[in-house]
Amino acid sequence: MSNAVPIGLLLFLVLGIAVVVFWVWMLIEALKTPAATWEAAGQNQLIYILLMIILGIIGTVAYYFVARPALRATARPA
Repeated sequence: MSNAVPIGLLLFLVLGIAVVVFWVWMLIEALKTPAATWEAAGQNQLIYILLMIILGIIGTVAYYFVARPALRATARPA
């Protein structure tokens, strides 16, 4: 008998760590973005922060694909 960790468990662990790192990274980015940038982009910071906290990765993916591009376009100098 071998004491090796099953490959499926190892992949699940790595994926879980990646998801948590992505969630924390996006949450910090959303919190550090100035309120003026959120307003200029027409997005609501509180809503996205709450979505990320309550819905976890689903809220984080929504932030990444909806709010983040708008915030980056607004923050970019013309």
